[in-house]
Amino acid sequence: MDSITTLAKMLKQNENPKPVSMSTGIVISSPPNAQIRLNDTVILGNNRLVFAAHVLEDYKREIELEGDIRITDSPFQTFEAKEVKSKTKDTLKEGDEVILLPTADEQLYFVVGKAVRFE
Repeated sequence: MDSITTLAKMLKQNENPKPVSMSTGIVISSPPNAQIRLNDTVILGNNRLVFAAHVLEDYKREIELEGDIRITDSPFQTFEAKEVKSKTKDTLKEGDEVILLPTADEQLYFVVGKAVRFE
C-alpha cells in the first residue's frame, strides 16, 4: 500500500468517530458520594458522573392536576389543583442498575435513570 492510500485511510478513520452508545452500570454506593461499576475494571466516581435530578432523593417538581375523584361512597367530584408540589423519597441504592450515557470521550457519564428488566 502506498503512502497516499495509507494517509487517505488515516483521514477516513478520523472522520468517523466512534459512536456513543448507552450502557448500564451497578450502583456500589448511593449519592451524595456515589460510585457506579461500569464493568469489571471501571468504577465511576462523582467526578465522572452527572445525575438526572429525578433519580435523586428530595427531587422537587411542580405539577398540575385536574380530573374526577371519588372518596368512598361519595359521588364523583371534579377538582382542579394548580401549583401542586411533589418531592420524591426514593433514590439510587446499592445494587440498583442504572442507565448510563457517556460523552464522546467517555470522560463523563450521564445517569439518566434506573434500569428495569422484565425477564
